[in-house]
Amino acid sequence: MLEHRLTDIEDPAIQILGQLASHVDVQEDLIHKGHIEKVASLMKNRKHEISSGAILAMLSMLQYPYIRLTAIKAGVVETLVNHLKHRKNCLFAAYAFSRILDHENIRKAMFEQSAPDYIISAFKQGSFIGTVENEPGKEVLGRLMRNDDLRAAVLKAHITAALCTMFKKGEAALNHAAFDVLDIISNYTDGKELIKESKLAIFHAIVAALDNQKWASQMNAAMALHTLFGIRHSSGRTFVTHEFRSVILEGLPHILKLLVHDRSYRVVGGAAALFALSEDGTVRARVREHADFKFARSGYFSKSIKLQYHDSDPREEDVHKMLDVLFAAMEESPHHHSAAHHHSALNFPDVHPMPARSTLVTSLAILSCIFYIPCGLTAMLAGWAIDGTETSYT
Repeated sequence: MLEHRLTDIEDPAIQILGQLASHVDVQEDLIHKGHIEKVASLMKNRKHEISSGAILAMLSMLQYPYIRLTAIKAGVVETLVNHLKHRKNCLFAAYAFSRILDHENIRKAMFEQSAPDYIISAFKQGSFIGTVENEPGKEVLGRLMRNDDLRAAVLKAHITAALCTMFKKGEAALNHAAFDVLDIISNYTDGKELIKESKLAIFHAIVAALDNQKWASQMNAAMALHTLFGIRHSSGRTFVTHEFRSVILEGLPHILKLLVHDRSYRVVGGAAALFALSEDGTVRARVREHADFKFARSGYFSKSIKLQYHDSDPREEDVHKMLDVLFAAMEESPHHHSAAHHHSALNFPDVHPMPARSTLVTSLAILSCIFYIPCGLTAMLAGWAIDGTETSYT
């Protein structure tokens, strides 16, 4: 049955197996006739439909001490830890561990196999965002973290570095996974202490994502600040948003430094973050009074600031749109802000990279230097090439 997973047949059969295993004589038969070892062997199968069926069958029997002891000796825990190491199977393995974690000998074997390190690797790559056995991955992670011993081990196993790495990448899915981790561990005293200790490092990781040439990373980082500040849920802030609100307010000067940089993409990153936080009156007041904001605003409207634009930087017109949105948001009154933006999604302007320079443009530039092609002819040909590139981009 386990070698050909048919859930309509197999799942009821697994339930029956678990019920039969409650009888001592059945347990003895399962152990002495090698059935436990057989199921343990099938758990190692490379085909997911086979290994997952074997794991579920094993889970139905591990509540019984003698079967559990035999299964541990047969390498069941080691097999599950090996599944944790692989992205395709790690959520299912985590689900399995969450169902048997209350058994002390299971936990002991897990720690001997360094399971906490692989759990961190799993959520670091966003594996707990998915669903397993009709259960959200966040609930699986939450059940794992309920165990004091495992949670303590996970919190000590470089979790701060993992969270910083996730936020620094500026990916929406990883940000979501990191939010889930923070939300889960904030329910426990040791988790709250870790958040207090790591919040500054996490903030700087998000700022690093703002200082990224890719607009998607910048926008996701801005959204991360928006979420951690608690703007969306200001009526019922959590421990996480309470802690990050203070560190973000204190860190506004770091964001404002981007706004006065001479590289266009950094200006866009700073502007996006400030816009994402602009629904809060305290943020607006502090930003408006800061010298960097005044300098950027004055230079923008007087057209005295010239930004540098390099390959893959945002287009000049998109930089202007982002700054227009920011300056308008910072000048709005609290009443106007709450009426127009409260509980609404952030509407960032579209930002696109400059069109890539065509091979023809580059070649003409080189030829003009080597062979002294007349400037007028070179400019005409280069202009034609650039027009063609922009047309193809649009």
